[in-house]
Amino acid sequence: MKLVRPLLVALAALLIPAAAQAEDAPCPPFEVTGTGPDLVLVPGLGSHPETWEGVKESLAGDYRLHLVHVAGFAGRPAKGDPMQVLANTEAEIIRHLDCQKVARAAYAGHSMGGFLGLMLGADHPDRITRVVVVDSLPFFPLIFNPGATVASTKRIAEDTRIGLLAQDRDSFADGQRRGVLSLVQKPADQTRVADWTIASDRASFAAAIHVLMTTDMRPRLPEVKVPVRVIAAANPYAPRARVEPLYRTAYAGTPDMQLTIIDDSFHFVMFDQPEAFETALRAGLAETAPPALAPAP
Repeated sequence: MKLVRPLLVALAALLIPAAAQAEDAPCPPFEVTGTGPDLVLVPGLGSHPETWEGVKESLAGDYRLHLVHVAGFAGRPAKGDPMQVLANTEAEIIRHLDCQKVARAAYAGHSMGGFLGLMLGADHPDRITRVVVVDSLPFFPLIFNPGATVASTKRIAEDTRIGLLAQDRDSFADGQRRGVLSLVQKPADQTRVADWTIASDRASFAAAIHVLMTTDMRPRLPEVKVPVRVIAAANPYAPRARVEPLYRTAYAGTPDMQLTIIDDSFHFVMFDQPEAFETALRAGLAETAPPALAPAP
């Protein structure tokens, strides 16, 4: 008789529709602050929501901010299959909007977060009003090879994932502290960004790189009907003369795209050029206030 209740619980879990189970899932642990139209802010690969701290207080005076902390990144415990980290984050964002009774929201994402914004714009056009992409392409390998394809990068992506997982903690940390030198300019910011990555779940971090290297959003850009505003960094190593045609070509299939390039900045534009970044971000969000809509069920 003692086995009857556990068996009934197990059978019920099999019989209850997946949608009903999803409705009972806990709300994601995302910070919400500010007042105004809803704005989702998503950091990049291995990064913390503090990526947005330079604009958080200012934006909170005009927007209700939803600061996403990706599971497995920067100290948040991993969740689910690492190879589904982008898909799981996309689902968590939609779940969060449901929990907050938000029908539609604007979106801004840095790096991987920008790529995820394109996914949301294509998959959930009824929930996203516009997307601001910060220094991110619809197919990441284009940074290294404008002629790259998913087929040509699959082996590199897998070797990269396996190599990252094989490193001991000290070797991984050393690699991140060297790599961050090309991502952000100031030593204090370099330390902070590297610490975020080192504190990330290695499997989630490595899997995210693999997914980004093998997922090409360019064929789906025509599905992103909402306005897309792209902010790109330029510097002596990636001059404007190279960055502008690269981004314009990559985003050519987007129905409504505008590009802003910020000079003298590495990848973390919000740290390297904070004033120019906030100006560009606010311009990209300028039309985000939608008419009053009924809250999501």
